[in-house]
Amino acid sequence: MKQWHIRSCSAEQIDLLSRELKISSLLARLLVLREIKSLEQADLFLNPALKNLPNPFLLKNMDRAVDRLIRAINQNEKITIYGDYDVDGTTATSLLLLFFREIGVMVDFYIPHRLREGYSLNRQALIDLKKKGTQIIITVDNGIAANDEAELTHELGIDLIITDHHEVPSVVPSAFAVINPLLDGSSYPCKMICGAAVAFNLMMALRSRLRENGFFENRREPNLKKYLDLVALATVADVVPLREVNRIFVRLGLEQIAKTEWSGLKALMEVSQVDKPDSTHLGFRLGPRLNACGRLYDASMGVKLLTSTDPAEARLLARELDSANRERQGVEDEILKEAVMKVESDSDFQKRMSHVLYDKKWHPGVVGIVASRLASLFNRPVVVLGEDKEGLKGSARTFGGLNLIETLRECETHLVKCGGHKAAAGVSLKEENLENFRMAFEKSVSARIGENDCLASLSLDDELDPAVINFEFLSHLERLEPFGEGNPEPLFFIRKVLAQYPKIVGENHVKFRLKGERYNLEAIGFRMAESFLQKSKGPVDLAFSCEAHHYKGNSSIQLTIKDFKPSI
Repeated sequence: MKQWHIRSCSAEQIDLLSRELKISSLLARLLVLREIKSLEQADLFLNPALKNLPNPFLLKNMDRAVDRLIRAINQNEKITIYGDYDVDGTTATSLLLLFFREIGVMVDFYIPHRLREGYSLNRQALIDLKKKGTQIIITVDNGIAANDEAELTHELGIDLIITDHHEVPSVVPSAFAVINPLLDGSSYPCKMICGAAVAFNLMMALRSRLRENGFFENRREPNLKKYLDLVALATVADVVPLREVNRIFVRLGLEQIAKTEWSGLKALMEVSQVDKPDSTHLGFRLGPRLNACGRLYDASMGVKLLTSTDPAEARLLARELDSANRERQGVEDEILKEAVMKVESDSDFQKRMSHVLYDKKWHPGVVGIVASRLASLFNRPVVVLGEDKEGLKGSARTFGGLNLIETLRECETHLVKCGGHKAAAGVSLKEENLENFRMAFEKSVSARIGENDCLASLSLDDELDPAVINFEFLSHLERLEPFGEGNPEPLFFIRKVLAQYPKIVGENHVKFRLKGERYNLEAIGFRMAESFLQKSKGPVDLAFSCEAHHYKGNSSIQLTIKDFKPSI
């Protein structure tokens, strides 16, 4: 059971939004609880539109990058897109390839192998690309920390355009142009966009400048709206906040994905058994399958899928990704079991504020997922490490509000490399430095958070009378979609209800009904059957989310139980 925190907010602000925007007081309350308090903020949140996308030239160095690419297009110079092996990187790579293809410019792409080459630019790849005639490299979702490699591009005579969104180091690479919303001097209003969104802004800017130059007088100008489905997929998969610009990308991208023209995306939805995708499907069905090839094999398979124009080829590639994902799940489950045993075999594990775990057998491509699950399981920041030819390599995940990248930078003397976001990061180190890093990480975490910060908790939006939960109620919640990072699905609670007709379904899930004079609701609690059946003999308080449940032409409202307590 978790600590329940019932959130509070200003009644005056709720009344203002409800009255002026003519929305329900419930919807107004949920907006205010999400720090959306002004009429302008609320209107933009409830009605995301393409016209509200910022000017891409607000990104620092965009002018310089676009001018260089136009010169390359006019002079038929060879351009190579240098991507990354996760969903964001492969999607960003695919976006640019599809866009350049549409405007009649043939470009190449390169995705480094996770185990053989590691993340971002590497020397041998740059040398090989130069031998193949590359004159311009555009990075997507990587490059912001590649100082030595940027110097090498100067020596090789390659103009390097870095597009990235990761934390900017103290020394910025000396590339031809560096585009990153986090750069000092960048006026782009939304700082937390994913790599594919940065690439999409490059496409917007390039199309705009090409239009000004008369490039489309004798050829069709691309409609960039059709690319938003891919941007939405990357945005959700990379777990950036679904607010501001990202909300526009995902809301409109989900509308676009229902009518996507990309054969690869259609095949991916088919193999994932997704018909009408929402943000959950993007994050937990499509994203993992696209990620699987980069985690275990070759991420270029994902790019080939997303850029395929042959439906038969796309279906074949999608099935291969589905198979790789099942293999990934098996590897992940085995590592998770072993990692939990390592933690619990430590007699002092409950006193520790962090966990740093290593096994040379663990696959570095899967440890990030394991770290996320461990951080949720133990309510602690976690680093999980495997091994490659250069040493220990792995991923870190945070818990609560701890800024992971700042924490890791305090331990840099023990690391070969680290980089990433506030909530997720990659690290590499030498085995002989493992114990020193473990102690330094524990010290840094302990200085930032205390025991109370590591207690599992739920933030609840409101208490409800179960009789108000109907389809009209759900229609108000739907205006807040898509849900995800930065815009959590609303959570409510009800007191003193009886769980009727409980039964176990699947693997330790429990289903039951809530029935009263004015309501009849079904509920499900995932992975809590044993505990629930023991403790719910009498009235219970339930914390839950709710959604419409459709089955064989029938619709009902289903509560998804997040936690429960015997009523006092």
